[in-house]
Amino acid sequence: MATKTVAARKVSAICPERVYPLRAFQEASGVGSTRMREGRLAGIHLDTFSVGRRKFCTGAAAIEYLQALSSLNQAK
Repeated sequence: MATKTVAARKVSAICPERVYPLRAFQEASGVGSTRMREGRLAGIHLDTFSVGRRKFCTGAAAIEYLQALSSLNQAK
């Protein structure tokens, strides 16, 4: 019986002065939609803005969001 391996996500640095499309932020940080949903349910929100149908966030807001999400891990 063959087993599946889960591919490791490639994460990269987030620069506070840049603007990221939401999907690019998720790829750069390794934070998936499930973790973002857990954060929302815990009252942690990522500040975003929309241009057309696309959502963006600033690097500074993304870093603050990641720091807030880390508190979820410490609470468990």
